[in-house]
Amino acid sequence: MGEQVSVAESPASLWRNRNFTRLWFANVVSNAGTQITNLALPLTAALTLGSTPTQMGLLAMAGSLPNLLFGLFAGVWVDRTRRRPVLIWADLGRAFLLGSIPLAALMNSLTFVHLWIVAFATGTLSIFFTIASVAVLPSVVQRSQLVEANSKFALTDSVLSIAGPSSAGGIIQLLSAPKAIIVDAISYILSALSLGGINPSEKPARPKPMRGQVWSEIREGGQALIHTPLLRALTVSGIIGVIGFAIQGAVGILFLTRELGLGPALIGLISTCGGGGALLGAVVAGRIGRQIGIGIAVILGDFLWILGGLMTPLAGFAGTTLPYLVVGAVVASVGATIFSVNQMSLRQHLTPVALLGRVTAARRFLIFSLAPVGSAVGGLLGTTLGLRTTLIIGGLVGMVSVLAVLLSPIRTVRDLPELTTAD
Repeated sequence: MGEQVSVAESPASLWRNRNFTRLWFANVVSNAGTQITNLALPLTAALTLGSTPTQMGLLAMAGSLPNLLFGLFAGVWVDRTRRRPVLIWADLGRAFLLGSIPLAALMNSLTFVHLWIVAFATGTLSIFFTIASVAVLPSVVQRSQLVEANSKFALTDSVLSIAGPSSAGGIIQLLSAPKAIIVDAISYILSALSLGGINPSEKPARPKPMRGQVWSEIREGGQALIHTPLLRALTVSGIIGVIGFAIQGAVGILFLTRELGLGPALIGLISTCGGGGALLGAVVAGRIGRQIGIGIAVILGDFLWILGGLMTPLAGFAGTTLPYLVVGAVVASVGATIFSVNQMSLRQHLTPVALLGRVTAARRFLIFSLAPVGSAVGGLLGTTLGLRTTLIIGGLVGMVSVLAVLLSPIRTVRDLPELTTAD
């Protein structure tokens, strides 16, 4: 199962683990700010800059394209260095980049190209941060605590998703979308300060690899991913699912603002309802995994996630809008959180700590390399077939991802200790 991590604190009390609490606090403050940017960035493009469906697709591509270009190399980098500096510098870099948007808005010089470059650059730094954060957790807590730790992250994220969107909508309404992004920039600075105090149990950084070694180490991570049946099944499902989500994401904001006529505050309120679903999902995710098995919990969560997303394009029929949007947001958020907690814990448990960066990078590369294609298809379909039809098509593609895990060995997995890492 890979190297064992020594953690000084009792496995029963994560809140007494100083490294975990600092990692948790960094997650809280940065995600609080991200709640604003997740809404403000597309609204800046749609409302402030008057972007077309094709441009919205290009903007969605900007955040996912770095996975294709840099994801595999980021995995090698993360596995060869200490994860804490990677996390800190990624936070500081994103703070600087996002801060340039409100500055440009104040100078009346904000353009779509500027927005695209910032989305691309922050997406690149987010790759390093995400891979490092996944890889560092087993060095901060014991493997038996992974589900609990991921559940705590999901629980606090869901609390933020309740208060965050409505607050974000109000802030955006007050300041304007581009200027509100400064809050997220500040949150990344606070996150970096918190991460500066963690001391994970990691091996010393290894020497910089030669060019041939880089590809050899990338291949090692890919082989571990492909040769582990459960990781392979999750990856195939993720590839299909991300295409569906990318198709929907390219036109989602346009559908809400232009076809349904919703403003930032109301969109934020709907997202808040979704946050309530995420809170419920975080509370029950671990319990559901224990009662019905972690594999079935992954499948159930994926199904509810996609089902909730399919309810959005039903809004507006027969004059009914909010019920579909609210119920869809709640169902999708419950499912997404149940899915995320259980599949993340499953992947972290299956993968040796020394390989976590490369395996995570290989998975993200295979999954998110097709996200730009989905975004481009979504923009094209939105222009030719309409926004509502595009959302439905994206949801149906997502349902295929549910079949991918339902028909795989994942459905037979009950508990983490029973797992193996190879065929």
